[in-house]
Amino acid sequence: MPRRSSPLDIVAALYEEEGLYEVGRSEEALLGTSARLLLSDGKIEIAVNILEEDVFTSRGALHDALLEAEKLLERYEGVVIAIPRRYHRAIDESVLMKHGIGLVIYDNMGAEEIVPPRIRERKRSPTEVSDLEKITQHRSEEIVELKRELSRVLRILEEFEARLDRLEKEQRRLSLKIGRLELPKPVEKTQLPETTMEYPREGEKLPSFLQDNPWVKILSRRE
Repeated sequence: MPRRSSPLDIVAALYEEEGLYEVGRSEEALLGTSARLLLSDGKIEIAVNILEEDVFTSRGALHDALLEAEKLLERYEGVVIAIPRRYHRAIDESVLMKHGIGLVIYDNMGAEEIVPPRIRERKRSPTEVSDLEKITQHRSEEIVELKRELSRVLRILEEFEARLDRLEKEQRRLSLKIGRLELPKPVEKTQLPETTMEYPREGEKLPSFLQDNPWVKILSRRE
């Protein structure tokens, strides 16, 4: 059989839908209260005092629960009382609204918010205020330093961007220049035909200016 949900789980599921998540719980019986649930959205904390049916069997228990809730207003930004649905009429809603205390009713089927809590700024002690101011000042200094560092990084990025732009322009200029260059084609060497000199052979008729030349006779004998 599936485990039966406890009142703590039922109420926590209601506020989870509103963006408030459980950050703590106490299941020990307190003054007029069966258990306590602490909820937060990261900015505020809400305390929910959960009353179960056995609380209503004790005379004055409801009065004690209201007093306990009143004390919690100084510690948390919001305070809620959760009671079983069947005891809804046992609490005067106008009294809770007057004090800014919320009201939730629940049963095994789920929970329902009847009166929303009045969210207020929590009163802080002088020590808490001093610590908060120190934290705020420290964070302000960190923010200023981060902004200064961010500005420096942005300047460096702008310089790199300018350099990259110049390099791209130079690369395009060189590409166009290379594309326009026409490299000279190598000149093919033309081979001249071999020429052979034919010498007149002995007995052949020579021109008159060579007839008495002795070299002609010598050359004509060479093969």
